[in-house]
Amino acid sequence: MAIRPLLFGILFIAVFVGIIVSLVWVDPSQPTRQSDPLAPTPPAVTDPTAPAPAQ
Repeated sequence: MAIRPLLFGILFIAVFVGIIVSLVWVDPSQPTRQSDPLAPTPPAVTDPTAPAPAQ
């Protein structure tokens, strides 16, 4: 009987489905690294060619 090929086929399909599920499980909308809230921010660079804001 062909029990061994059947088991290998089921194992292969299970690994394949596991990889697909693990890729779908990761939410791409979430940032992978969050910035440190206490880290200093660089000063804002102003564009000298930009028009002045209207008041």
